[in-house]
Amino acid sequence: MFDLKCKRQDCKYNHNCNCTAKSIKVGKTTDCETYSLNPNFVKEKDKIPQPPMRKSIFVGCDADCLFNSNHICKANGISVMTNDKSPECCTFMPQ
Repeated sequence: MFDLKCKRQDCKYNHNCNCTAKSIKVGKTTDCETYSLNPNFVKEKDKIPQPPMRKSIFVGCDADCLFNSNHICKANGISVMTNDKSPECCTFMPQ
């Protein structure tokens, strides 16, 4: 996977809307299970997404999604957005 965008600003892996985790895991309900609260988080104005920071990232996935191939996401890129309860993969497409 080449592009991994994240709007969950309070995650310790979020750097200018890019995920810096070495790998991530999307759960059955499309929640990002890798999310980890940054204890030093200070809310800022909306950030403009930056170009990808690296060439590839492993994304494990348990969701019943079109891009799930044997628990590995095969999409070219995904976006993790935030909702009221948790970060969520919004690239999800039902099979």
